[in-house]
Amino acid sequence: MTAGRQEKIRYLLQKHGHLTVAELAAEFNVSEMTIRRDLKQLALMGLIQREHGKAVYPQNPQIKNTVFTTRIGEAQSEKLSIGRAAAGLINEGESVILDSGTTTLAIALALDIKCTVVTNSLAVAEILSMREDITTVLTGGEVQSTTYSLLGPMTRENLDGFYADKLFLSATGISTEKGLSTSSMIESEVKQAMITSAREVILVAHSAKLGHILYHTFAKWEKVNQFITDAGASPEQIKRIEQYGVKVTLTSP
Repeated sequence: MTAGRQEKIRYLLQKHGHLTVAELAAEFNVSEMTIRRDLKQLALMGLIQREHGKAVYPQNPQIKNTVFTTRIGEAQSEKLSIGRAAAGLINEGESVILDSGTTTLAIALALDIKCTVVTNSLAVAEILSMREDITTVLTGGEVQSTTYSLLGPMTRENLDGFYADKLFLSATGISTEKGLSTSSMIESEVKQAMITSAREVILVAHSAKLGHILYHTFAKWEKVNQFITDAGASPEQIKRIEQYGVKVTLTSP
């Protein structure tokens, strides 16, 4: 209910301009602490403003200077639609791995079901830490300041101890011939450890990454069960990927 409630909070604030924490708690029949957590997350995304004891709908809402915009970057609407589709694949009680990346962050924003999430993304962990029903586990490792991710030997070793129902994997380069690639060997090793630790591998990526090949391939298509991308992907690319036995889902903003 968290994501749905937050969307309704935004609607009410847009309608009324501002509401107190007490008013919102009464409207949704939840505790004020729960409302404060909702408001904290909405403010983190830059969607509302928090003031003492109340929330305000900004006159010109802009998402800036937040973890959300820092990581989501370009193609926000496409990534958010991919994130919603991916979150819808997670069943209650499942354990999942969320790779670091802007599209997996969009999954975290949409996720609203009781589950366990293992991640090497500090941004994902920050978002999920405000969800009561989600158990969030950080892999540990060396912090990468440019990506807010955890990498290195400790990350790989800790992933060996997990078994996940689903892995939501990101990639910098996606080629119909070469598979999935990245420019970082350390990142590749962590992604390979994630693949080994998951029963089902679901690639999530914006269509603009199709056709790009970076210098290290970390997985071939045979390792991927599903691919969720936006409708900007060409029919020829999708057909070729499906020939590997990968289920492809196209989303629209």
